Amino acid sequence: MSRVHSKFQKEILQFYRSVLKWASLKPEPAKSSIIQYAQNEYRKNQNIPKKKFDRIEFLFRQGKNKFEIWKDAKIDSISIK
Repeated sequence: MSRVHSKFQKEILQFYRSVLKWASLKPEPAKSSIIQYAQNEYRKNQNIPKKKFDRIEFLFRQGKNKFEIWKDAKIDSISIK
């Protein structure tokens, strides 16, 4: 069965892939910790009902802002708590 994704869903998936791609360029152990963090956040929020658009949009903006800070600050590691 083929899944049809909305434009917003595609944007979220594209963002997720770009975070993983950026993380893959980092040296170990930063690479693993960043990938683990991104995967955990994605999985934690993937079952939010589609009708909760405000919540999804808030989390997406929050993730993008965090990612921009990480990129600009040349982050090489993160701590997962």
